[in-house]
Amino acid sequence: MNIAGIRYEHFNEKDYNVARELLSFDVDEGEDILRVLAEEPELFITAFIEDKLVALAQVNKPASQSYLTVFVAPRFRRQGIGSAMVKYAETELLAGGTQKVRSSFRAGHQSSLAFAHKLGYEKYFSSALMQLTGNPFPLDELPVRLYTDEDYLASQSLYATAFHEMRVRVGCFPDSVIAQPSEKERRAWKEDAENRFVYEINGKIVAYSHLSGNELSSISVHTDFQGLGIGRKFVMYLCNEIYQRGSAKVDLWCVVGNYARNLYDSLGFKEKYIMQFMRKSL
Repeated sequence: MNIAGIRYEHFNEKDYNVARELLSFDVDEGEDILRVLAEEPELFITAFIEDKLVALAQVNKPASQSYLTVFVAPRFRRQGIGSAMVKYAETELLAGGTQKVRSSFRAGHQSSLAFAHKLGYEKYFSSALMQLTGNPFPLDELPVRLYTDEDYLASQSLYATAFHEMRVRVGCFPDSVIAQPSEKERRAWKEDAENRFVYEINGKIVAYSHLSGNELSSISVHTDFQGLGIGRKFVMYLCNEIYQRGSAKVDLWCVVGNYARNLYDSLGFKEKYIMQFMRKSL
């Protein structure tokens, strides 16, 4: 295989059906990428040899830390295509100012782990995809309301602090810091305010979360109010909100080692699989 002949292009919608067929040849790896491809096709680069699509790469926009994952059609693996595509994407990210790159694959895929190690990626952390199906929770009225722009500073501080403390407890994030507020993030939260919720007690925001489709994310409770059952009630409320919006299931990601896993287990969430995240400094 002459990898010098690979042609890289930004993903074109006309190639969607071919890409979906390519991803179907490896269900475990392809399922995760196809989900993102359907929602954010602008993140993808395609690799062609002559006129045949042989690989896809999800390459998030350059930032201090960005994300990259590559999928090569099974029949074209072990020919250097994946390595060439990773190097191409890393070069693009580095030119855009990226300093660290994350990648991921389902835990247990030893060939993916070996491939990542070969290219200089090291283990970072693991996260479990958990799913809940069933009926809405019986729940009394709670002091939960939709987020507004005026809530940004309090919600961002609560969220950033709670997740930093979780990362420290887990122990896989040696360079974790408390994320600082930014006007860019504030604008993004405002534009998506109908999917953000706060739990308020006596005028104080004590919990915050975000919904993305049927996925429950960014669940955070103020340090001073943890252990009081607020997180449990808040999660139940948000699950009911997702059901009310028409979804039959609720998804969430839980970092392996996060003690919140006990809460999700007790509410009936089941683990679907674990993703292994890797990281590399450029």
